[in-house]
Amino acid sequence: MSRKWPDPTRVLVVEDDQATARLIQARLEMEGLKVFMAPNGVEGLEILQREAIDLVTTDLMMPAMNGFRLVQEIRDLPPPKGRVPILLISSNQNEQDMIRCLAAGADDYMTKPISAQVLVERLWRMHQRSSSAG
Repeated sequence: MSRKWPDPTRVLVVEDDQATARLIQARLEMEGLKVFMAPNGVEGLEILQREAIDLVTTDLMMPAMNGFRLVQEIRDLPPPKGRVPILLISSNQNEQDMIRCLAAGADDYMTKPISAQVLVERLWRMHQRSSSAG
């Protein structure tokens, strides 16, 4: 599938598992995206506050600040940062957690193990919706 990401498109990846983080980073960089990495929600929020981030992916279960709390903290920020599209990724397939994360403001929820190709497609769709919304 052919995609033309705006240059630069900046993605914040918040993931405490190094192997998963490297996989996501490598695949997103293959797309030509600029990737910012954080091992937990606290560091992710710091990056988001100082950088112009277009998309966020975050793990659910992390030390210091979990993904659910990170989503809430991001949504509490003023626009445009508070409106950044967020894809939450988790090994937890519990339906109640999925609903809770979406209700908190996540735009999408994906379970592990992830497909890097599906991840990119979901981010692309989120970016397209966000761009057309203005």
